[in-house]
Amino acid sequence: RDLSGWTVIPGHASVYSVTPEGWLNVKNGNGDLQSEARFGDFVLRLDVLSNGRHLNSGVFFRAIPGEFWQGYESQIRNQWEGEDRTKPVDFGTGGIYRRQPARRVVADDGAWFTKTVVAAGRHLAVWVNGCQVSDWTDPRPAAGNARQGFRAGAGVMSIQGHDPTTDLMFRNIRIETYPPRREPSAGG
Repeated sequence: RDLSGWTVIPGHASVYSVTPEGWLNVKNGNGDLQSEARFGDFVLRLDVLSNGRHLNSGVFFRAIPGEFWQGYESQIRNQWEGEDRTKPVDFGTGGIYRRQPARRVVADDGAWFTKTVVAAGRHLAVWVNGCQVSDWTDPRPAAGNARQGFRAGAGVMSIQGHDPTTDLMFRNIRIETYPPRREPSAGG
């Protein structure tokens, strides 16, 4: 019921706290709360509540420890164009930010939703409330930073505070790791 096992990257506006129910709350502005543990291939499952309309946040993974907003990002943004949930704004909840938009924005603001993120080698997939919304294989050459290329190595998980409207809750954060996925050889 505290932030043990997590580190706030200093110098940013987000306020991270734990509610009496044991839920993680992030408010205020941009920020980055990083896990002390590192994860390579994993399944992450967590519940999220957006306490406002069209708030922007995300969960970073395979991120570089101590560096701000570096890694793959599974977007949190329950917004779409007009009435069409298949047209997410800013990649949409469950999209792989800057890589693949969500197929459909399933979650709604003001209601808890469950997000599941699977990272297995180059393959990244996300489900929201049991509906698969992204399925992407990173085709880029290997790099130390997922913002510039494929990052296979373990990195930290982080919870993003995005801007002054940020007000989100997270609960039931569970991560299961498994051995690194063996990539197929060139010869088959």
